[in-house]
Amino acid sequence: MKYFALMRVKHYIKNLIIFLPAMLTLSLKNWQILAANVKGFIIFSLSASIIYIFNDIKDFESDRKHPLKSSRPIASGKVSFSEAKFIIFLLVCAIIALLWSESFRAKYILWPLIYIIINILYSAYLKNFPLIDVAALSSCYVIRLWYGAALTECGISNWMSLTMISVSFFMGFGKRRNELIQYGKSMRKSLKGYSANFLDKSLQIMLTSSIIFYSLMCADEKTFVARAGINLLWTVPFVIVICLRYLMLVENAASDGDPTSIILHDKILIILCFGYIFSVGARLYFV
Repeated sequence: MKYFALMRVKHYIKNLIIFLPAMLTLSLKNWQILAANVKGFIIFSLSASIIYIFNDIKDFESDRKHPLKSSRPIASGKVSFSEAKFIIFLLVCAIIALLWSESFRAKYILWPLIYIIINILYSAYLKNFPLIDVAALSSCYVIRLWYGAALTECGISNWMSLTMISVSFFMGFGKRRNELIQYGKSMRKSLKGYSANFLDKSLQIMLTSSIIFYSLMCADEKTFVARAGINLLWTVPFVIVICLRYLMLVENAASDGDPTSIILHDKILIILCFGYIFSVGARLYFV
């Protein structure tokens, strides 16, 4: 279990975004596209684990002093540096094997590589600057979306991209807000440029933008879903409730605002998310 914790397997839930383009273009019926998305999901997840372990090694000293991060496998001493480096080696070998089976096709390589580069830059430099730090983190969610589009070999609407950008900024500002409230400005350099009031306003702006862009995506008659005769406007109230529930948890929870922790530790939000996915999937594929 300590190795799963080291790899942050629970954070793989973020990578389900990869399947979104295939889902909304009804491409999951195609077994070849489904297989490509599954393989891409595995490649991206392993790439993310490499970044998590790399950062844990790099931030070992600071993590040991952190109230929550001190329990991580490396910071707590449960996993040694040599073990962590060996796990990275195994993950790299697994990724190479998966890419080799696809003759190193660009659609499997490009976006995970960009993701790794952005995260290395974030860890080394970008995380120290307010706004830039959230923008860098937010870009990783958009990369997942575009990676899914590349694997599905389909286009994605501008509204979908704008929705993902707004949602990712919403979650990023929520994380910074709770870090600031929980640990103060000394916890990380970028927090010195934020105030609780600014972050609360930013959360409201991004929440509003997310709902508006999602609504416009559902109302756009040029999307694949609309051309297929499927109306997703009825899902807008569903999404509004999910967003407001998330905001409620961010403002009331005694956590650092990590999106994965917030989602996985609230039964109501889990039920809402599964309800949304099930109802949309059923409408797209079975009605």
